[in-house]
Amino acid sequence: MVVLRWDDASLLKTEVRAFVVSPGNGVSHWIGRTIVFSARDLPADRGRALGLVIASVLDESWGMGPVAKEQPPAQAIMAATSAPNTQIQIVQSVPPSSVATHAEPTESPEAPLRWALEADVVAVTGRWGDPDDGIGGLIALRRSLSTHWVLRAGLGFRVADVDEAGATARTVVGAAGVVWMSAGFERPHAFGFGARADLLGMHAAVQRGEGDQNASRTEGYWSLGCDLLAQGGYGLSRGTALVAGAGVEELFTAADVYLAGGLAATIPHTQLLLEIGVLSRF
Repeated sequence: MVVLRWDDASLLKTEVRAFVVSPGNGVSHWIGRTIVFSARDLPADRGRALGLVIASVLDESWGMGPVAKEQPPAQAIMAATSAPNTQIQIVQSVPPSSVATHAEPTESPEAPLRWALEADVVAVTGRWGDPDDGIGGLIALRRSLSTHWVLRAGLGFRVADVDEAGATARTVVGAAGVVWMSAGFERPHAFGFGARADLLGMHAAVQRGEGDQNASRTEGYWSLGCDLLAQGGYGLSRGTALVAGAGVEELFTAADVYLAGGLAATIPHTQLLLEIGVLSRF
């Protein structure tokens, strides 16, 4: 008989207990194992792993050496002889050896990877069909809450050309949000999909002209915002995946650039956002 027990609905930790009877002597006993799976392991892979563990437990129990058979109860055998003295011989039985329930060493499972570092190249544009309007990078730290949900915090930097005004906008962006991803998102040699939503805080510095201070002018502004992206991933290994995403970024502030007292350009508050990068878990 084999008993399987799981701690919760995630089915990541399984306790296996096998009640076996040694074929050599009929003595029964329990053998236990504990197996911890990764969140990326498929149910079919978990089933095969449990089958191998159960098979190894049975092989181990059947390979045990025979236990000594029980001897008859202790008794005194008296033998009277014709000699003047009577000899008394006492033969004491040997108590049977018992195989008690014993604790087996626990497996050393591979711990699930809860943290991840994300590095992305980011392209943004306020005009559809012009994805090279602004480009930059982003570094983010992830923390897994469950199989599908992840917390995320990141910091990025972008540079964008404001062609109508002959200016350059340099933007620092901070992001904090949540990610949902499918079970196969980072499984080796498998595709997955997900979605991400962030709250944003940003500071942009718009500079027109170059050279000394008399020939250039820089103005800065702050804004809050949010973004929403759809993501896809391909697992390169157990802890590394390629990630790509596309979505919309909405800032709560739009900036106007004036030249000679007239409006020259507007930095839009709604932009198309494209990302591609690498996710490394640890």
